[in-house]
Amino acid sequence: MPGSGTSVSGMRILIVRLGAFGDIIHTLPLAADLNAAGMQVDWVVEDRWAPILRGSAALGTIHELPRKSLRIQGSGLAGWWLAVRRLMRQLRLHDYQVVIDAQGLAKSAFLAAGAGGRLRIGLGRSQSRELSWMIADRHAPGGMEHVIDRQRALALPLLGSAHPRGPWRFPLPAWRSERAWASTWLMRHDIAASGAGRPWMLNVGAGWPTKVWPLRRQIEFARLLGRRRVPLVLLWGSQAEHDIAEEIIGEAGYGTLAPPTSIPQLAGLVSAARVVVSGDTGPLHLSLALGIPALGLFGPVPATRNGPRGRCYRTLQAPGALWERHDVTRVDMAAITAEQAFEQAGQAAGEQSAVAAY
Repeated sequence: MPGSGTSVSGMRILIVRLGAFGDIIHTLPLAADLNAAGMQVDWVVEDRWAPILRGSAALGTIHELPRKSLRIQGSGLAGWWLAVRRLMRQLRLHDYQVVIDAQGLAKSAFLAAGAGGRLRIGLGRSQSRELSWMIADRHAPGGMEHVIDRQRALALPLLGSAHPRGPWRFPLPAWRSERAWASTWLMRHDIAASGAGRPWMLNVGAGWPTKVWPLRRQIEFARLLGRRRVPLVLLWGSQAEHDIAEEIIGEAGYGTLAPPTSIPQLAGLVSAARVVVSGDTGPLHLSLALGIPALGLFGPVPATRNGPRGRCYRTLQAPGALWERHDVTRVDMAAITAEQAFEQAGQAAGEQSAVAAY
């Protein structure tokens, strides 16, 4: 039995983690652990997030579920059912020995159950929702504070005492052409793509309104960098965020608007940053995975649970109601000042310089 002396090398494993951006980043160390143990690791993901995984040396087949099929209202129940059945037939052809539900929701549990694995592993009852824990034959042990450690614990029922210890590893694609594209774009805007003159990058939005740093604070931050002549690039991911970024630049009279990017192109840009300042959302977690210094601005989710860790990373926690998604009056993100963010981001960038010098 896996985890009790049986070799797991060569075993074929399926991870079910459909989204979202940051959550997939948080699950990559699990794939790295399984791959390091000699397992063949495949993944089921929503199609819009598949670029995060395509080309990873730790992964084999990436099964993509069309996003529109997850919205029954849009495609109709019949269309949803056909898309899911098609995917399940595809999954069963691979004859997975183990299926890991790394999401802990009804939709991920449904796919994990339909994949036909001989053993199903899932998150414990306290870490999952919508009764998804019921489909698992075994559960990850609890007690881990950080979400990445919780995800890595999903390998424990398989690896037992052979579970790798040590730092988190993020087997991202190389994205070489996207890095070259980003360097070219920066140089065209008279911004250094390497060395101490690399730009600071401010990600202006987040998935929850309560995670977004207020506009006036972002304007103050841009002005602060402008006074110190620190190059600044503003990152955005939607039309609404694009308009916010333009308003920040217009009000502050400083900063460069990033171009529209795919996820790989965003990774190329972030790879050229001296430090990234962002709320608790995809670009922040991508910075950690790429080894780029970052400051995380946290509100409704504890930084101790989701925040980046390490010498080149800092977090600031705003007061307010935990897990509040929408009511911005209950989370005081404005309590984080531009001066605090500047100081902490500078320390994160300085730590990288100290590591490089050492």
